[in-house]
Amino acid sequence: MNIKHDFWRITLDTNPDFCNLNCTMCEDHSPYSESKASRKKRGALRPNMDKALLEKVIREAHEMGIREIIPSTMGEPLIYPDFEVFLDLCHELGLKLNLTTNGTFPSPEKHQSVEFWAKRIMPIGSDVKISWNGATPETHDAIMLKASLEQHIQNAKRFIAVRDELARDNYCSVTMQLTFMRNNLEEIPDMVRLAIDLGFDRIKGHQLWSHFPELEQQSLRNDTVYAERWNQIVDICHSIADGNGINPTSIKLDNFNKLEVSSSKDITLEGECPFLGKEIWVDPNGRFNVCCAPDQERKKLGYFGNLRENSLKEIISSDSYIDLKNNYHTKKLCQDCNMRRPNE
Repeated sequence: MNIKHDFWRITLDTNPDFCNLNCTMCEDHSPYSESKASRKKRGALRPNMDKALLEKVIREAHEMGIREIIPSTMGEPLIYPDFEVFLDLCHELGLKLNLTTNGTFPSPEKHQSVEFWAKRIMPIGSDVKISWNGATPETHDAIMLKASLEQHIQNAKRFIAVRDELARDNYCSVTMQLTFMRNNLEEIPDMVRLAIDLGFDRIKGHQLWSHFPELEQQSLRNDTVYAERWNQIVDICHSIADGNGINPTSIKLDNFNKLEVSSSKDITLEGECPFLGKEIWVDPNGRFNVCCAPDQERKKLGYFGNLRENSLKEIISSDSYIDLKNNYHTKKLCQDCNMRRPNE
């Protein structure tokens, strides 16, 4: 069965188990998660996506008319051994690259790592999201363990300088990306100010996924006091971006939406899924995933196929995928999803 589709973007989780930071809210690399050594011992460590699968999926995506590719958002994509193959395929096929990086810019070029990657990415980039979680070293470095706010600021300045240098040929936006949580809540307005000062195009965030019991106390959604304070912070941030109505800035705020204080379970009543029928995820072993929810949670939505045996076109035309697309509002995971967008 063939169906008309609106898919435009695909994410390949190329190296989810490999990262050089240990951010507290990360599903895989948090200090609260099972250690990598322990997972490896019991055979639960996921391998890097092999080059043949990488090329198969990207070429199929291109044939489908998909326009944008995202390398791993779990793990640090810049340490994926075949990342330059990823870049080469985007160049060859005319695909845009949408990158999320933790801001450390690891590369073989050592001290020139920021410029090394910037010059490779900018000609094909649509957006580069740099993870950021505080306006003070005390907050940022305590959330993004092994990171340094001072180094993040210097790296961002260098990266944005190359963006500006190459902007005439291809303008790639740069986004500061954060997780909304109690630890950094009061610093979010200052992060917006910092993003403006550094030359970011956008600041994007999302509500915390509480992967571990230790993180439940960090959620803004399970306590009306914090939910109401978040709603106040949203107004403050929009006021900053609007220049207090006097001198508007060019920065865009994404997902700075107020919470339904009376409904801590359903984050956006009747909100629509931004992914089904529009975006695709593929895990390192080739499994087709329907969204970016935590891996063990999204598995509960069903099994849809593997790109080693099936094509993308076969999977998105399957009865199981179409059924989920039509009935996701009945799924508990979808009802409690942090990513659903409020209706306009």
